[in-house]
Amino acid sequence: MNKRLTFWSATGFVVIYFVAVFASEFIGVIHPLCWLLAPALGALLGALPYRWLALRWDKFGLGTVLAAVFALLMLAMGEFDLWQVVIVMGCGLLSDAVRLLAKCDWAAYPVLALGNMAPIIYMWTRKAWYLDGAANEMGQAYADAMAPLQTPVWLIIAVVAIVAAAECGLWIAKKIIK
Repeated sequence: MNKRLTFWSATGFVVIYFVAVFASEFIGVIHPLCWLLAPALGALLGALPYRWLALRWDKFGLGTVLAAVFALLMLAMGEFDLWQVVIVMGCGLLSDAVRLLAKCDWAAYPVLALGNMAPIIYMWTRKAWYLDGAANEMGQAYADAMAPLQTPVWLIIAVVAIVAAAECGLWIAKKIIK
């Protein structure tokens, strides 16, 4: 296997990572439960480009760069505010720290993937505002279906689903990229 990392190959896989995570958010139009689990799908789909990059990038910065690209593009598109950028960047930096300390991707990638929750974090922290936005964008029936998902139990389910999907995605990526 070629372990060289060029600027263009790294840029390509960073873009693939962003597209995988961003595109997963679109399943949310199906149902609020899909919106809740979209970050887990992003973690699953983003594992392959992460793994490819991780095999070639052994220094600090992989999680930070992936998080920065995701956060800044979402901010530029008007999908994020500064707090969401802070959440994503925090997960990226923490992922890099875990990767350097634990020296393994199975511990670092799920931390990075938890940053995928930034688009939905206000579901639990700004409940009424979030439901109003959902009603305006998707309709009152969608917002009514989302309201029962705003409990701590569903937050825990979302976190567990993201971590499990990240680990599953890494396992698949390790089988594909040897």
